[in-house]
Amino acid sequence: MVEERVREKPSLISRLVLDILKPHLPSLVDFSMEVSRVQGVKRVNAVLVEVDAETDSIKLTVEGKGIDYGELESVVKRLGAAIHSVDEVVVESTG
Repeated sequence: MVEERVREKPSLISRLVLDILKPHLPSLVDFSMEVSRVQGVKRVNAVLVEVDAETDSIKLTVEGKGIDYGELESVVKRLGAAIHSVDEVVVESTG
């Protein structure tokens, strides 16, 4: 039996679609601007899905090359929001 070796290739996140629950403040614009500063992020699309008495549910699409998910998660938390789910991920191989 011949063993196949899987070549390790670095992979980079290029797109994420997240379901996020955030407080009314910061505004959707300010929230998106802060997210756009995350390492690797080139484009942010935020869609307001639902408004409650104290929170906004948003669908956040982040695109770029080599998006730092850990930093993104930290920024979302710092802004008082929570990631409810990761609905889509696109990962590209660099090799």
